[in-house]
Amino acid sequence: MDETFGAIGLDVPSEKDFNHLAERAGDQGEATQLLRRGAVLHGRCWKLGEGLEVWTVLYESGTGEIFYADCRPGFRARYTQRVSPWALTEYDEDGEAIVHGYCDGTETEVLFELQNLTEVGPEGFRAPELHVGLCGLAYRARVSRSRGERVRWQPLEEAAPSRAAHENDWCLTGRVLSFKPLRNPLSGSELYWVYLDLEKLKLEVLVNRKALRGDALTVGASFSAEVWLQGHILDRRALLSRYEGLDISRSKADLWSHLKRRN
Repeated sequence: MDETFGAIGLDVPSEKDFNHLAERAGDQGEATQLLRRGAVLHGRCWKLGEGLEVWTVLYESGTGEIFYADCRPGFRARYTQRVSPWALTEYDEDGEAIVHGYCDGTETEVLFELQNLTEVGPEGFRAPELHVGLCGLAYRARVSRSRGERVRWQPLEEAAPSRAAHENDWCLTGRVLSFKPLRNPLSGSELYWVYLDLEKLKLEVLVNRKALRGDALTVGASFSAEVWLQGHILDRRALLSRYEGLDISRSKADLWSHLKRRN
C-alpha cells in the first residue's frame, strides 16, 4: 500500500487497513467543505498530535451521490514559505489538489500536494503569493558526516524514474540545521522532524526512524532523502495567529527586500 503513511508512523499494509484508517479519519476528523463546480468536497482532518494528521476527502456530486475520494498522511510544517508565481490544479473526484510554483525571490521550483483545500476555501487563493507550510514526508533517508555531499533538489522522476510514484516526489540533499525526535501518539512509532538548508530553500522533512540510515543525526550533517512533498496554505487568520513580532536577528535591508511592487 501507500508508503507515505510510514513517514508519520502508520503501517498500512493492506487495502483493508487503508479503508479502516480512512473510515476512522472520517469519523474523528474535523469537518470542512468546499463547493466546486456544482459538487461539494467534504474534507476531514484527523489531528493525531505533534503536527501529525490524516486527511480524508469525500466527493458529493451534483445529484447527491457521495463517495470516498482520497485518504493521505500529513504534517503541519512549523515554518512558512512564500510561493509566487503559483498555479493550482484540482482533481475534484480524486480529492486531490496540486500546487506548482516558485519560492518567492528565487528560481527554486516546488510542486506539492495541497492538504487543506477545503479548510482554506476560495479566499486563500486570491493573492498573487501563497504562504505555505511545506514538509517532505520521507520514503527513505540517509545521514552522512562527510562534507563532500553536494546540495540537491530535484524531481524524483528525473533522479530515479523507477522509484517515482507521484508527481510531487522529490530527491534532496541538504545540511541539517536542527532536528527533533517525535512520537506518533497513535502507533508509538519514533520519528524525526529535520530542518534542512538546501541553499536556496530551507525545508522541513519528517522521517520514520526505521527508514533512516547512515550516521547519527547531528546538526551540520548531510541529509539525503526521497520525499513526498505536501503542504498547507495559511489564510490571513492563520498568519496573524503565528505573528510573534519583529525578528531582530534579521537586518533592515532583508526586511525591506520583501516589499516589492507588483505591476
